[in-house]
Amino acid sequence: MFFERGLFSMASIKESTDANGQSKYYVHWKDEKSGHGRRRIFKNIDDAAHLFWQKQNIELDCRTASWTGIDHSWTFRKLILFYLGYQAGKLEKNIIRLSSYTKCRHDLLAVDGPILEKNILHISHRDIVDSVRTGCHRWIRSAFFLLVEKRLITFNPVDRPARRKRRPITIPPSSSVRELLNNAPVRERIACWLGICGLRIGEALAVTYNDVSADWIDIRGHVVDGVIHEGLKRGVERRVRMPRELFALLDKSKLGTSEPLICNQFTGACLATSYGTQGVLIRTLNDYGIKRFHHLRHFAVSRLANKGVDILKVSRLIGHSNIKTTMDVYGHLFGEVVEMDLDD
Repeated sequence: MFFERGLFSMASIKESTDANGQSKYYVHWKDEKSGHGRRRIFKNIDDAAHLFWQKQNIELDCRTASWTGIDHSWTFRKLILFYLGYQAGKLEKNIIRLSSYTKCRHDLLAVDGPILEKNILHISHRDIVDSVRTGCHRWIRSAFFLLVEKRLITFNPVDRPARRKRRPITIPPSSSVRELLNNAPVRERIACWLGICGLRIGEALAVTYNDVSADWIDIRGHVVDGVIHEGLKRGVERRVRMPRELFALLDKSKLGTSEPLICNQFTGACLATSYGTQGVLIRTLNDYGIKRFHHLRHFAVSRLANKGVDILKVSRLIGHSNIKTTMDVYGHLFGEVVEMDLDD
Protein backbone atom coordinates (compact mmCIF):
# COMPACT_ATOMS: atom_id res chain seq x y z
CA MET A 1 0.00 0.00 0.00
CA PHE A 2 1.29 3.46 -0.82
CA PHE A 3 0.23 7.09 -0.64
CA GLU A 4 1.67 10.47 -1.49
CA ARG A 5 2.86 13.05 1.01
CA GLY A 6 2.46 16.14 -1.12
CA LEU A 7 2.62 19.82 -0.31
CA PHE A 8 -0.41 21.23 1.45
CA SER A 9 -0.98 23.70 -1.39
CA MET A 10 -0.95 20.89 -3.95
CA ALA A 11 -3.62 18.19 -4.34
CA SER A 12 -2.23 15.13 -2.58
CA ILE A 13 -3.05 11.99 -0.60
CA LYS A 14 -1.41 10.56 2.46
CA GLU A 15 -2.18 7.68 4.81
CA SER A 16 -2.00 7.47 8.59
CA THR A 17 -3.01 4.89 11.17
CA ASP A 18 -5.12 5.71 14.22
CA ALA A 19 -4.78 4.28 17.74
CA ASN A 20 -6.96 1.30 16.78
CA GLY A 21 -4.74 0.38 13.85
CA GLN A 22 -7.29 1.58 11.28
CA SER A 23 -6.04 3.39 8.19
CA LYS A 24 -7.20 6.89 7.40
CA TYR A 25 -6.61 8.75 4.16
CA TYR A 26 -6.06 12.50 4.01
CA VAL A 27 -6.69 14.48 0.83
CA HIS A 28 -5.19 17.99 0.77
CA TRP A 29 -5.87 20.60 -1.88
CA LYS A 30 -5.85 24.32 -2.47
CA ASP A 31 -9.29 25.92 -2.62
CA GLU A 32 -9.67 27.54 -6.04
CA LYS A 33 -11.73 30.46 -4.69
CA SER A 34 -10.16 31.39 -1.38
CA GLY A 35 -6.66 30.09 -2.05
CA HIS A 36 -6.66 28.44 1.39
CA GLY A 37 -5.58 24.87 2.02
CA ARG A 38 -8.37 22.33 2.56
CA ARG A 39 -8.39 18.80 3.91
CA ARG A 40 -10.79 15.86 4.03
CA ILE A 41 -10.35 12.55 5.83
CA PHE A 42 -11.61 9.23 4.45
CA LYS A 43 -11.77 5.68 5.74
CA ASN A 44 -11.18 4.11 2.32
CA ILE A 45 -8.80 4.75 -0.54
CA ASP A 46 -11.51 4.70 -3.22
CA ASP A 47 -13.32 7.83 -2.05
CA ALA A 48 -10.01 9.50 -1.25
CA ALA A 49 -8.57 8.81 -4.71
CA HIS A 50 -11.77 10.03 -6.35
CA LEU A 51 -11.68 13.37 -4.52
CA PHE A 52 -7.95 13.66 -5.25
CA TRP A 53 -8.69 13.16 -8.95
CA GLN A 54 -11.40 15.83 -8.85
CA LYS A 55 -9.28 18.41 -7.05
CA GLN A 56 -6.21 17.76 -9.18
CA ASN A 57 -8.40 18.11 -12.26
CA ILE A 58 -9.60 21.52 -11.07
CA GLU A 59 -6.00 22.57 -10.56
CA LEU A 60 -5.15 21.51 -14.11
CA ASP A 61 -8.19 23.32 -15.50
CA CYS A 62 -7.01 26.54 -13.81
CA ARG A 63 -3.73 26.63 -15.72
CA THR A 64 -2.99 29.83 -17.59
CA ALA A 65 -0.70 30.72 -20.47
CA SER A 66 2.13 31.20 -17.98
CA TRP A 67 2.12 27.49 -17.10
CA THR A 68 5.65 26.20 -17.58
CA GLY A 69 5.16 22.46 -17.50
CA ILE A 70 4.72 19.47 -15.24
CA ASP A 71 6.28 19.86 -11.78
CA HIS A 72 8.36 17.60 -9.54
CA SER A 73 5.31 16.42 -7.55
CA TRP A 74 4.26 14.08 -10.35
CA THR A 75 5.82 10.86 -9.19
CA PHE A 76 4.75 7.45 -10.41
CA ARG A 77 2.87 7.09 -7.12
CA LYS A 78 0.85 10.22 -7.83
CA LEU A 79 0.09 9.08 -11.36
CA ILE A 80 -1.29 5.75 -10.10
CA LEU A 81 -3.55 7.41 -7.53
CA PHE A 82 -4.66 10.02 -10.08
CA TYR A 83 -5.67 7.26 -12.47
CA LEU A 84 -7.38 5.25 -9.72
CA GLY A 85 -9.49 8.30 -8.89
CA TYR A 86 -10.32 8.68 -12.57
CA GLN A 87 -11.52 5.06 -12.68
CA ALA A 88 -13.55 5.58 -9.49
CA GLY A 89 -15.31 8.46 -11.23
CA LYS A 90 -16.15 6.23 -14.20
CA LEU A 91 -17.54 3.61 -11.83
CA GLU A 92 -19.72 6.23 -10.13
CA LYS A 93 -21.17 7.21 -13.52
CA ASN A 94 -21.76 3.53 -14.41
CA ILE A 95 -19.34 3.77 -17.34
CA ILE A 96 -17.38 0.72 -16.15
CA ARG A 97 -18.39 -2.36 -14.15
CA LEU A 98 -17.53 -2.87 -10.52
CA SER A 99 -15.54 -5.97 -11.49
CA SER A 100 -13.45 -3.91 -13.94
CA TYR A 101 -12.76 -1.28 -11.29
CA THR A 102 -11.88 -3.93 -8.71
CA LYS A 103 -9.38 -5.53 -11.10
CA CYS A 104 -7.81 -2.16 -11.92
CA ARG A 105 -7.65 -1.20 -8.23
CA HIS A 106 -6.01 -4.50 -7.26
CA ASP A 107 -3.38 -4.22 -9.99
CA LEU A 108 -2.50 -0.58 -9.32
CA LEU A 109 -2.26 -0.86 -5.54
CA ALA A 110 -0.03 -3.92 -5.90
CA VAL A 111 2.73 -1.82 -7.51
CA ASP A 112 5.63 -1.41 -5.12
CA GLY A 113 9.31 -0.51 -5.01
CA PRO A 114 11.57 2.47 -5.81
CA ILE A 115 9.72 3.24 -9.04
CA LEU A 116 6.91 4.79 -6.98
CA GLU A 117 9.10 7.75 -6.05
CA LYS A 118 10.46 8.28 -9.55
CA ASN A 119 9.33 11.34 -11.49
CA ILE A 120 7.13 10.31 -14.39
CA LEU A 121 9.26 12.33 -16.83
CA HIS A 122 12.15 9.97 -16.12
CA ILE A 123 10.25 6.69 -16.50
CA SER A 124 10.86 4.52 -19.56
CA HIS A 125 9.17 1.42 -20.91
CA ARG A 126 12.10 -0.59 -19.55
CA ASP A 127 11.39 0.74 -16.05
CA ILE A 128 7.78 -0.43 -16.35
CA VAL A 129 8.84 -3.88 -17.58
CA ASP A 130 11.31 -4.27 -14.73
CA SER A 131 9.09 -2.98 -11.91
CA VAL A 132 5.45 -3.63 -12.84
CA ARG A 133 3.91 -7.01 -13.53
CA THR A 134 2.69 -7.58 -17.08
CA GLY A 135 -1.01 -7.68 -16.21
CA CYS A 136 -0.83 -4.10 -14.94
CA HIS A 137 0.85 -2.62 -18.03
CA ARG A 138 -2.46 -1.79 -19.72
CA TRP A 139 -3.55 0.34 -16.75
CA ILE A 140 -0.21 2.17 -16.65
CA ARG A 141 -0.35 2.82 -20.38
CA SER A 142 -3.87 4.21 -19.99
CA ALA A 143 -2.72 6.38 -17.08
CA PHE A 144 0.01 7.94 -19.20
CA PHE A 145 -2.49 8.49 -22.01
CA LEU A 146 -4.64 10.36 -19.51
CA LEU A 147 -1.72 12.73 -18.92
CA VAL A 148 -1.32 13.13 -22.68
CA GLU A 149 -5.01 14.03 -22.87
CA LYS A 150 -4.51 16.59 -20.09
CA ARG A 151 -1.54 18.02 -22.04
CA LEU A 152 0.86 17.33 -19.19
CA ILE A 153 3.08 15.20 -21.41
CA THR A 154 3.34 14.66 -25.16
CA PHE A 155 4.64 11.08 -25.35
CA ASN A 156 3.48 7.83 -23.76
CA PRO A 157 6.58 5.86 -22.67
CA VAL A 158 4.69 2.57 -22.27
CA ASP A 159 4.69 0.53 -25.48
CA ARG A 160 1.53 -1.01 -26.87
CA PRO A 161 1.30 -4.69 -25.84
CA ALA A 162 1.70 -7.29 -28.54
CA ARG A 163 -1.64 -8.03 -30.18
CA ARG A 164 -2.96 -11.44 -29.35
CA LYS A 165 -3.81 -13.62 -32.31
CA ARG A 166 -7.54 -14.06 -32.72
CA ARG A 167 -8.53 -17.66 -32.16
CA PRO A 168 -10.78 -19.33 -34.74
CA ILE A 169 -14.42 -19.34 -33.68
CA THR A 170 -16.05 -22.66 -32.79
CA ILE A 171 -19.48 -23.37 -34.27
CA PRO A 172 -21.30 -26.36 -32.72
CA PRO A 173 -22.91 -28.81 -35.17
CA SER A 174 -26.66 -28.43 -35.66
CA SER A 175 -27.26 -32.00 -34.53
CA SER A 176 -25.67 -31.34 -31.13
CA VAL A 177 -27.65 -28.13 -30.65
CA ARG A 178 -30.91 -29.84 -31.63
CA GLU A 179 -30.27 -32.71 -29.21
CA LEU A 180 -29.50 -30.19 -26.46
CA LEU A 181 -32.74 -28.29 -27.06
CA ASN A 182 -34.74 -31.51 -27.06
CA ASN A 183 -33.34 -33.17 -23.94
CA ALA A 184 -31.75 -30.65 -21.55
CA PRO A 185 -33.59 -29.45 -18.40
CA VAL A 186 -36.09 -26.65 -19.05
CA ARG A 187 -34.06 -23.88 -17.40
CA GLU A 188 -30.94 -24.77 -19.39
CA ARG A 189 -32.98 -25.03 -22.60
CA ILE A 190 -34.25 -21.49 -22.02
CA ALA A 191 -30.68 -20.28 -21.51
CA CYS A 192 -29.49 -22.02 -24.67
CA TRP A 193 -32.33 -20.61 -26.73
CA LEU A 194 -31.30 -17.12 -25.65
CA GLY A 195 -27.74 -17.94 -26.70
CA ILE A 196 -29.04 -19.06 -30.09
CA CYS A 197 -30.81 -15.70 -30.34
CA GLY A 198 -27.36 -14.09 -30.10
CA LEU A 199 -27.32 -13.04 -26.44
CA ARG A 200 -24.19 -13.00 -24.32
CA ILE A 201 -24.40 -14.90 -21.02
CA GLY A 202 -24.63 -11.69 -18.98
CA GLU A 203 -27.45 -10.44 -21.22
CA ALA A 204 -29.34 -13.74 -21.14
CA LEU A 205 -29.33 -13.87 -17.34
CA ALA A 206 -30.69 -10.31 -17.19
CA VAL A 207 -33.77 -10.99 -19.34
CA THR A 208 -36.92 -10.86 -17.20
CA TYR A 209 -40.54 -11.74 -17.95
CA ASN A 210 -41.11 -8.02 -18.30
CA ASP A 211 -38.75 -8.02 -21.31
CA VAL A 212 -40.52 -10.73 -23.33
CA SER A 213 -43.76 -11.30 -25.18
CA ALA A 214 -45.03 -13.87 -27.65
CA ASP A 215 -43.34 -11.87 -30.41
CA TRP A 216 -40.26 -10.14 -29.00
CA ILE A 217 -37.31 -10.30 -26.62
CA ASP A 218 -35.94 -6.94 -25.47
CA ILE A 219 -32.25 -6.99 -24.51
CA ARG A 220 -31.54 -4.00 -22.30
CA GLY A 221 -29.66 -5.17 -19.21
CA HIS A 222 -26.71 -7.20 -18.00
CA VAL A 223 -25.75 -9.09 -14.85
CA VAL A 224 -22.84 -8.22 -12.54
CA ASP A 225 -22.22 -10.39 -9.47
CA GLY A 226 -25.74 -11.80 -9.60
CA VAL A 227 -27.45 -8.39 -9.84
CA ILE A 228 -29.29 -7.09 -12.92
CA HIS A 229 -28.11 -3.67 -14.09
CA GLU A 230 -29.83 -1.48 -16.66
CA GLY A 231 -27.89 -0.94 -19.85
CA LEU A 232 -25.38 -3.26 -21.47
CA LYS A 233 -21.77 -3.91 -20.55
CA ARG A 234 -20.88 -3.48 -24.19
CA GLY A 235 -22.76 -3.31 -27.45
CA VAL A 236 -26.21 -1.80 -27.92
CA GLU A 237 -29.73 -2.40 -26.67
CA ARG A 238 -31.80 -4.33 -29.18
CA ARG A 239 -34.89 -6.42 -29.85
CA VAL A 240 -35.01 -9.91 -31.38
CA ARG A 241 -37.90 -12.13 -32.43
CA MET A 242 -39.18 -14.64 -29.90
CA PRO A 243 -38.71 -18.26 -31.09
CA ARG A 244 -41.92 -20.28 -30.74
CA GLU A 245 -40.11 -23.14 -29.00
CA LEU A 246 -38.63 -20.77 -26.44
CA PHE A 247 -41.97 -19.10 -25.68
CA ALA A 248 -43.51 -22.53 -25.12
CA LEU A 249 -40.96 -23.17 -22.34
CA LEU A 250 -41.82 -20.00 -20.41
CA ASP A 251 -44.22 -19.66 -17.47
CA LYS A 252 -46.97 -17.50 -18.99
CA SER A 253 -48.30 -16.55 -15.55
CA LYS A 254 -45.10 -14.57 -14.90
CA LEU A 255 -45.29 -12.39 -18.01
CA GLY A 256 -44.98 -8.73 -17.09
CA THR A 257 -43.10 -9.43 -13.85
CA SER A 258 -39.49 -8.68 -12.95
CA GLU A 259 -38.54 -12.33 -12.38
CA PRO A 260 -35.64 -13.47 -14.59
CA LEU A 261 -36.31 -16.14 -17.20
CA ILE A 262 -33.27 -17.99 -15.85
CA CYS A 263 -33.26 -17.93 -12.07
CA ASN A 264 -32.44 -19.85 -8.92
CA GLN A 265 -34.92 -22.72 -8.80
CA PHE A 266 -35.51 -22.31 -5.05
CA THR A 267 -35.46 -18.54 -4.49
CA GLY A 268 -36.27 -17.12 -7.93
CA ALA A 269 -33.23 -14.85 -7.64
CA CYS A 270 -30.99 -13.82 -10.52
CA LEU A 271 -27.98 -16.04 -11.23
CA ALA A 272 -24.37 -14.91 -11.56
CA THR A 273 -22.45 -15.39 -14.81
CA SER A 274 -20.56 -18.24 -13.15
CA TYR A 275 -23.69 -20.28 -13.93
CA GLY A 276 -22.49 -20.28 -17.53
CA THR A 277 -18.80 -20.89 -16.81
CA GLN A 278 -18.69 -23.15 -13.74
CA GLY A 279 -22.28 -24.10 -12.91
CA VAL A 280 -25.05 -26.32 -14.19
CA LEU A 281 -25.24 -24.68 -17.61
CA ILE A 282 -21.65 -25.36 -18.63
CA ARG A 283 -21.93 -28.95 -17.46
CA THR A 284 -25.10 -29.37 -19.52
CA LEU A 285 -23.43 -27.88 -22.59
CA ASN A 286 -20.44 -30.18 -22.18
CA ASP A 287 -22.75 -33.20 -22.03
CA TYR A 288 -23.72 -32.40 -25.62
CA GLY A 289 -20.22 -31.63 -26.87
CA ILE A 290 -20.51 -27.83 -26.64
CA LYS A 291 -17.58 -26.30 -24.75
CA ARG A 292 -18.82 -22.77 -24.06
CA PHE A 293 -22.10 -20.87 -23.94
CA HIS A 294 -20.60 -18.24 -26.26
CA HIS A 295 -20.32 -20.89 -28.98
CA LEU A 296 -24.13 -20.74 -29.25
CA ARG A 297 -23.73 -17.09 -30.25
CA HIS A 298 -21.36 -18.19 -33.02
CA PHE A 299 -23.95 -20.80 -34.01
CA ALA A 300 -26.58 -18.06 -34.23
CA VAL A 301 -24.47 -15.97 -36.59
CA SER A 302 -23.62 -18.96 -38.79
CA ARG A 303 -27.34 -19.78 -39.18
CA LEU A 304 -28.13 -16.23 -40.18
CA ALA A 305 -25.23 -16.17 -42.64
CA ASN A 306 -26.44 -19.42 -44.21
CA LYS A 307 -29.90 -17.88 -44.60
CA GLY A 308 -28.40 -14.97 -46.51
CA VAL A 309 -29.08 -12.29 -43.89
CA ASP A 310 -27.00 -9.17 -44.52
CA ILE A 311 -24.03 -8.78 -42.17
CA LEU A 312 -25.17 -5.27 -41.18
CA LYS A 313 -28.45 -6.69 -39.87
CA VAL A 314 -26.60 -9.49 -38.11
CA SER A 315 -24.29 -6.98 -36.45
CA ARG A 316 -27.29 -5.13 -35.00
CA LEU A 317 -29.02 -8.35 -34.01
CA ILE A 318 -26.11 -9.64 -31.92
CA GLY A 319 -25.48 -6.23 -30.39
CA HIS A 320 -22.11 -5.25 -31.83
CA SER A 321 -21.62 -1.49 -31.50
CA ASN A 322 -19.16 -1.50 -34.40
CA ILE A 323 -19.58 -3.32 -37.73
CA LYS A 324 -15.79 -3.75 -37.84
CA THR A 325 -16.01 -6.19 -34.92
CA THR A 326 -18.60 -8.24 -36.79
CA MET A 327 -16.48 -8.22 -39.94
CA ASP A 328 -13.31 -9.23 -38.08
CA VAL A 329 -14.95 -12.12 -36.23
CA TYR A 330 -17.59 -13.36 -38.66
CA GLY A 331 -16.74 -11.83 -42.03
CA HIS A 332 -15.55 -15.15 -43.46
CA LEU A 333 -19.03 -16.62 -42.97
CA PHE A 334 -20.57 -14.00 -45.26
CA GLY A 335 -18.24 -14.33 -48.24
CA GLU A 336 -19.82 -14.57 -51.66
CA VAL A 337 -20.24 -18.18 -52.77
CA VAL A 338 -17.98 -18.99 -55.72
CA GLU A 339 -17.96 -22.40 -57.41
CA MET A 340 -14.46 -23.91 -57.31
CA ASP A 341 -15.00 -26.81 -59.74
CA LEU A 342 -12.93 -26.87 -62.92
CA ASP A 343 -14.89 -26.55 -66.14
CA ASP A 344 -14.84 -29.66 -68.31
